Amino acid sequence: MKAFEVNSKKKRFNVIYVEEKAFLYPAAQKILEKYPTSSIIPIKSYKHVFNRKNQDPLWQNQHPALILAVKEAPFLYDGPNICQSFGCERFFYTSFLLGCPFDCEYCYLQGMYPSSYTVAFVNWEDFSTAIETELSQEKDEPLFLAASYDTDLMAFQTIFPYLDVLSPLFEKKNLLFEVRTKSAPTRFFQENEPKDALLFAFSLAPDEVISRFEKNTPRLSARLQAIQAAQQNGFRVRLCFDPIFAEDTLLPFYPDFFRQVFSTVDSKKIEDISYGFFRMNHDFFRRIRKKRPNAALFLQDFPKGNIVSYEKEKQKSVQEHHLFLLSQYIEKEKVYPL
Repeated sequence: MKAFEVNSKKKRFNVIYVEEKAFLYPAAQKILEKYPTSSIIPIKSYKHVFNRKNQDPLWQNQHPALILAVKEAPFLYDGPNICQSFGCERFFYTSFLLGCPFDCEYCYLQGMYPSSYTVAFVNWEDFSTAIETELSQEKDEPLFLAASYDTDLMAFQTIFPYLDVLSPLFEKKNLLFEVRTKSAPTRFFQENEPKDALLFAFSLAPDEVISRFEKNTPRLSARLQAIQAAQQNGFRVRLCFDPIFAEDTLLPFYPDFFRQVFSTVDSKKIEDISYGFFRMNHDFFRRIRKKRPNAALFLQDFPKGNIVSYEKEKQKSVQEHHLFLLSQYIEKEKVYPL
């Protein structure tokens, strides 16, 4: 299964917007070589396309375009409270891409960005320098860097191999570089050497959840095959059961889902597990509701608050049951509920 699977039957990126300064970067040239028949449109700034008003993200998902740009500082951001730090004091995230190749109905990016196009920053060397600068601070705590919260780097790997060009970073002893993904790239794990600094966090869900919310992403069985390939070749693996959906129609699928996962993967080789319920910033939720007026998820009456999620009592009940089920497969200490 190829690492990049979205709309595989369609020609990708009929249009590529390129910042004028981005043409000077080898990464941009490498990407453009892959699309010799695409229309190339020079632009002054990616923001003129990506941030313009009155865009139709649903249409854009069906007619994807790529934007090549040069990122300006800062390159590292403090990790947000809504995300898990797994006990790490130095928690940062970075965005080599804006937007995600996948189109998950529940994704908060729809509320964060006005566009469904993907922005690829081609000055990856500047990101690398910023990471090395932070590492040079010689602090006692390791640097936990979430590099794939706002996108899916593995799904973009066949378009531009960020993980290949950044590989010298993975020799650093005080770095934990997390790549969260829904893709299923077995070839990557078979052709590359594992590094202690490189951690792959696989987002998993029951097939019923995938079918309902995660359009055009690999099925659960494909993701589990990728995890097997990663484990067999010595790569560090984290499992992400996040987001959990607490609707009565979906909860019955989770016990069999957990059973399927742990009958396939080697629980002894799992670093840890991220566990969290569907949650979203209220403003993002409101914006997505306008963009997806027929999406049942955004028509629900969630409790009012700055963060949209399920009732606390509902979360407590479901979490206790799920943690009990998970304790049959893996040590409780390895499960990090949010």
